[in-house]
Amino acid sequence: MSTKNTSQNLAIRSSRNRPIPIVNPDAPTSIIKRSDVSIPSNTGDTGSDVVAIENASSEPQELNPYAMDPLETGPINGHTQRTENLSQEWKANVYAQSYIPLALSAINLSHATVIYSAPISSINFHDYVSNFAGKRFLTLHTPLKTLTPSNSPSQPTLLVDTKIYESFFIRALSSELEAETETTNSYNLYQVPLQHKNPQDQMYELRVPGLREDRPRLNLGDTIELRQLRVDFLTGRPFGMEHWLAPRGGRDRGFIAPGFTGEQYNATVWGLDRNKEEVLLRVDGCVDESLIFNVVFRVQQGRVEPFQRAIADAAGQLYQKSAEQLDLATSKGEGKNSTDEFGGGAPVRKDYDLSGELFGDEEYIKESSTLQNTWMRRMLFPDERDGVKQQGLPKGVFTQKFFDENLNYEQQKAIDSIQHQDYGTIPFLISGPPGTGKTKTIVETALQLVYHTPPGRKNILLCAPSDPAADILALRIKAHVPYQDLFRLNSPSRSFAEVSGELLPYCHTTGDLFSLPGFPRLMAYRIVVTTCRDADILVQARVTNRDLFRLEAGLTEALYPGSRVDSSVVPPHWTALLIDEAAQATEPEACIPLTVVAPAPSHQPTRAVLVVMAGDQCQLGPLLFSPSTPLETSLFERLITRPLYSAHPLSRRHLARHRTNTSTPFPPTSTRPPFATLFQNYRSHRAILAVPSALFYHDTLTALAAPPPPLLASWPRWRGRRWPVLFIANPSPDERLPHSPHGWYNAGEAVLAVAIAASLAAHGIPPRDIAVMSPFRAQVQRLRAGLRAARLRDVSVGPAEAFQGLESRVVVLCTTRARRRFVAEDRARRVGLVGERRRVNVALTRAREGLVVLGDEELLGGDECWGVWLAFCRRNGLWEGEGGGDADGGGGEGEATPAYVSSLERGLVWKERVEGGEGGGMLGGEDEAMWVSGHAAEEALREE
Repeated sequence: MSTKNTSQNLAIRSSRNRPIPIVNPDAPTSIIKRSDVSIPSNTGDTGSDVVAIENASSEPQELNPYAMDPLETGPINGHTQRTENLSQEWKANVYAQSYIPLALSAINLSHATVIYSAPISSINFHDYVSNFAGKRFLTLHTPLKTLTPSNSPSQPTLLVDTKIYESFFIRALSSELEAETETTNSYNLYQVPLQHKNPQDQMYELRVPGLREDRPRLNLGDTIELRQLRVDFLTGRPFGMEHWLAPRGGRDRGFIAPGFTGEQYNATVWGLDRNKEEVLLRVDGCVDESLIFNVVFRVQQGRVEPFQRAIADAAGQLYQKSAEQLDLATSKGEGKNSTDEFGGGAPVRKDYDLSGELFGDEEYIKESSTLQNTWMRRMLFPDERDGVKQQGLPKGVFTQKFFDENLNYEQQKAIDSIQHQDYGTIPFLISGPPGTGKTKTIVETALQLVYHTPPGRKNILLCAPSDPAADILALRIKAHVPYQDLFRLNSPSRSFAEVSGELLPYCHTTGDLFSLPGFPRLMAYRIVVTTCRDADILVQARVTNRDLFRLEAGLTEALYPGSRVDSSVVPPHWTALLIDEAAQATEPEACIPLTVVAPAPSHQPTRAVLVVMAGDQCQLGPLLFSPSTPLETSLFERLITRPLYSAHPLSRRHLARHRTNTSTPFPPTSTRPPFATLFQNYRSHRAILAVPSALFYHDTLTALAAPPPPLLASWPRWRGRRWPVLFIANPSPDERLPHSPHGWYNAGEAVLAVAIAASLAAHGIPPRDIAVMSPFRAQVQRLRAGLRAARLRDVSVGPAEAFQGLESRVVVLCTTRARRRFVAEDRARRVGLVGERRRVNVALTRAREGLVVLGDEELLGGDECWGVWLAFCRRNGLWEGEGGGDADGGGGEGEATPAYVSSLERGLVWKERVEGGEGGGMLGGEDEAMWVSGHAAEEALREE
């Protein structure tokens, strides 16, 4: 295909027809500015997205760029290669990505002129810092190196130590970035239309399937790459791609693809409607030659930088340079006062900076540094020497006035210990299963620290890993504090529609975006609530404890030359950090708020900054893209497994051992417990908790939920003992949508789940009180469609991850998987409900009053957790369908399946026997719980 013919037939401008080397998108790109257009100036080889098919015929075939070519096995220097080993047996990969025709995927690799769109407004941190600190005392942060994706293997998180802290987590972040990049690329869209929204403002609308489930993950201000196509509307295909892709065709000669206009628009996300899965884009300079585009999603660098910054900062604080090193650095000129990066030219003190950048190579520094007993070391690597020796028995009665009068003893004791900090300068961990009141304890702790602790913790930072969790904290606190004391800090990338109207008055906005209030107002807030990641806004605004001390020290020295400020007598601004749902945050994520509240290096007062974390390490941890990464172990989990916590006689593991073996003497404590273990569950019926308590919590839970209404107890499908738990054997097979690695569904199960939801609704249960869960996206979509068709739109539908931290009166759990041969791949990809203990724990503990599980009995029975749960259902007759034995016999007394019977189940059975009550298990209340537990303990003693 000649250049001349291409120009005449396709009306491509001559400037685009000269041979241009293909650009490698992975190579470093230097940008040549040309008004508002930028052209990558580097060159390189590139590949193309092609599906590999083995064991195909080796006969030459005519290239068809719109069908799967059996000769294509992968990219080599922009070309496809033929299969070398044709004798190898071909095996289908049901998890393979969808095939994209080469005619479309090659366009994404073609040379392009990049046209940038205007970004949304954001916080100008340079101006913000200059407004309160001038240009003399605080420097800009050192620019971060761009984190590059890497698939290098990482070590288990439990092996991390102070010497390799930064390199360990940077490697882990690089591996996670590699996995996220690969996953994000799988969401790219091909040959999709854009709709005019407001052409005058260059606004267009794009539909993004999967946006409701954050697939892909998009926020306001993100950049999306759009490559405009030239489409033959008679065939529906891009122009001329057959000849361009042919051997020695236009691609080999470096021409722009004829089906591509040659322009890549870097569009800016201007608005999001996750429910409708629609994105509002600003596309500057867009010419309506066609409104058909390839859409490429990228991992936004700004999403990774806060983690890099926090890890580097925390690692720097773990080490203190010796006096010899400081003198050596000064003699080399490295430690002298330097010019402020704001341009003021004033001397800037550098001796408070422990980042290590002034002192040379990181490895040299860490090998020759002396580990100091700093605040950060105590927060990240506490040990027994950091604890406080137990001198007496704990309090039995607490005299302070609590805002919440319904706190139990464990909660009150935890709050009292935190108020008095009688356990040492180490993190205080609040561990508790679902429904035990962890968030309630965190909220009460915040209120007590601010208002009832003399001399008072004046300013505290309250964090959670997600925006919804942070919103819950703010909503609970606002009922107890004056308006001017509470601030909900949101990222500018969050849309107003995602924030409750009740919280908007507690947020600060500039124009149509969330922002920071002025410095005096920010300093006046007593409680600041934000996410762990958005705490980086405070880091960039230079209002951390160390920055504020630098500002005070620099100003004092400027006003009084020769004077020094002793940080040990200067109280920190942030006096406490509280993190709720801490087990769902990665360690780099948790480090962000830690760097905000970390005191100045020499700040070692008796009462240092408090850190309190609440979480449940037995449930799902951080949501990650890599199926196996050290980031899946949260800081909370890593800390609670350290001997200071796990080996303490009052830990849950030791208490369970003492409860089940009364002949073992209770060991004396050596240190005050820097943790609280919550046992009393206020959410779920005891039959729902019976198996999770035994499987995940050493059989330590006590069920104190209020009794459910008789309406639910009379639902006709309950079986056996008529406890509100039911397993329904479902023999229907699972199936897979074509070309979708996440497209597993089970049609028969979906029909059955919709029928159960309809039956509950017909019985009088409001649809909004019903939740239906499945671990697979395609099944969730099928369930949602079925419920809408049944006019049950108010029923909540989603995967287990979406319900963590939430609850519902009745849960219908769809396990979906029916074929055993795919279980191993599910486990490798960390999907499904088989072999996933934490996901099973979340799924089984979302229900308050009723739980119905649908699944294949044979497949589930091979799993350790499900085997125990199915045995519980079988022996109590909570079973419908095949495999349940005498389901109406009230319990299968003669079954041979050996199983551990939890104390909650023993109590329920004893209560029925004593009362002879039909449906007695549907009662509740604290007195009854104590009575049931007493009977269970009596039976255990008799057995011993």
